[in-house]
Amino acid sequence: MALDLFLAWYLVIGFLLGNGVPHFTFGAAGKVFRSPFGQKSSPRTNVIWGLSNFAAATIIALSLAGLGDYDTYSLPALLAGFWMTMLMFGTRIKKFLND
Repeated sequence: MALDLFLAWYLVIGFLLGNGVPHFTFGAAGKVFRSPFGQKSSPRTNVIWGLSNFAAATIIALSLAGLGDYDTYSLPALLAGFWMTMLMFGTRIKKFLND
């Protein structure tokens, strides 16, 4: 089986969902956290960034579903993107919190 290009989009969806989680969570908790540009940002900025990640993931997913671009490997690709992002975040959380 060849890797189809649309599976890369499912990895992107997983990444966007995974990236939105810490930004939205820290922002909703009222805590200062790094923005997407590497500097500390207000909770409001992080909530907006998290929601924009969720919105982009939703738009891409709905577009792919509308085109019929999915198969049995779509969900594993999405989960792989999500868990890779969570792994990156989880292994570097101390660096983010100590800055």
